[in-house]
This record gives sequence, C-alpha cells and structure tokens, in this order.
Amino acid sequence: MKNTFLILSAALMMLCSCEKNIEKQINVENRKPDTLAVSEDPNQISEKENVDYCYMNVVGKDSMFLSYKIMNGNVSGKLKYKNFEKDSNFGDIIGKVAGDTLRVNYKFTSEGSVSEREIYFLQDSGVLLEGIGDYADPSASKLVYSSPKAINYSKGQRLTPADCKMISGKLK
Repeated sequence: MKNTFLILSAALMMLCSCEKNIEKQINVENRKPDTLAVSEDPNQISEKENVDYCYMNVVGKDSMFLSYKIMNGNVSGKLKYKNFEKDSNFGDIIGKVAGDTLRVNYKFTSEGSVSEREIYFLQDSGVLLEGIGDYADPSASKLVYSSPKAINYSKGQRLTPADCKMISGKLK
C-alpha cells in the first residue's frame, strides 16, 4: 500500500510538472518581441537603416537563422538552414523590403555547390513567415518564383525575433 501511494504521488508530481512546462512554452510564444527586430506596426517590416535584424526558428534538431541590415534601401545579410539529417546550407541574401514582405535572393553553398534562389518572407504579428512556392524553371541556375502571388506562407518556417549577438555565432 505504501509503495502504491509513493508511485501515485510521483506520477501526480510528474503530471503537474509537465503541465507547468507546457504553460511556460505557451508563454514564450506570447512574449514581447525584440524591439530592434520588429517595427511599430507588427505587420510591416521596419525599414530603419543600419539596424541589425535577427530571426530564428528551431524545430526538433533543425534550425534556421536569418540576420540582415538595410542600407540605402537595400537589404543584405546572412541566412543559414542547419538541418539534422539532410543537407544544410549557408549563404548571403540581398534584396528589398516591400511593405510587409522581405524579398531576397539567397546565394548559398550546399555540399560544395553554389546555388541561388529567390525567397520571400512575410511579416505577420512580429514574426517572419517563409514563403513556399513553385519556381519557374527548377533546372535554372537561379530559381525564381513562377508566380509571387501564389506563394504560400503557411507552409514555410516561422522565424521569431532573436538576439543578434546569439545568432552571429550560428551564422559562421
């Protein structure tokens, strides 16, 4: 009887502990974003010049890191996809901001090959949503979306504002 009571007590404590961790995880999503990374309007990308903007996404053992600046109206920075069991890639981005959309060309290296592709990120409530869409010519040396209006932002990665000091080490 004593052993049964101890086992039930331990199980109850573990259950309560799990519920508290779930609450903590939900609260992380609701935290205020980094003031440097998000504009006053959470659905518009800030166009402040010479300011570091950093974002990241971690899902399981896969992660994505984005860092950029705006200089003279042009965006430049670094992007890294660090994948656990598939090819990772790392490279430079250049592009422009158009309202709530960051439109960049991503020139990257993966397994010793250099490639280029167009990527759009949509600003929504302080996060960047990676756009997923069909490319006009999948065999071209530079992949360009066939129809920017058909890009789906709900299927891509969701990048949240991050501390640029922490991300700078990941982008090397």
